[in-house]
Amino acid sequence: VDDINQPFEINAITGEIRLRKTLDFEEFQSYHLDIEATDGGGLSGKSSLVIKVLDVNDNPPQLTMSSLISSIPENLPEIIVAVFSVSDADSGQNQHVICSIDDNLPFLLRPSVENFYTLVTEGALDRESQAEYNITIT
Repeated sequence: VDDINQPFEINAITGEIRLRKTLDFEEFQSYHLDIEATDGGGLSGKSSLVIKVLDVNDNPPQLTMSSLISSIPENLPEIIVAVFSVSDADSGQNQHVICSIDDNLPFLLRPSVENFYTLVTEGALDRESQAEYNITIT
């Protein structure tokens, strides 16, 4: 493994293969290395090594707001406040995302089409009892 861009290095005496840098499953899922060993008498042997990279949950979910209505009329039930999508660059089980908001708010978080959610008012809001809400989507 002589290529400086390769993430692996081999010890020419012991044959031990080590990482030069961290691997990223999203970049390459496997590596194929051709290894050749030569003894003092000039005889050689070749082997191929396939290294499979395992995915770890190393990418945080990304939330993209499609629409947001910050001023909502009072006394109207089930008003759409926001539409957003969530994605995760990981693979397999690590890319599945669950969204939630605080249960003590008069809002509901509804899954829509794939990876899209809508935030709606649970009932009619009353400006005189509470004029503003701060909603955190987890």
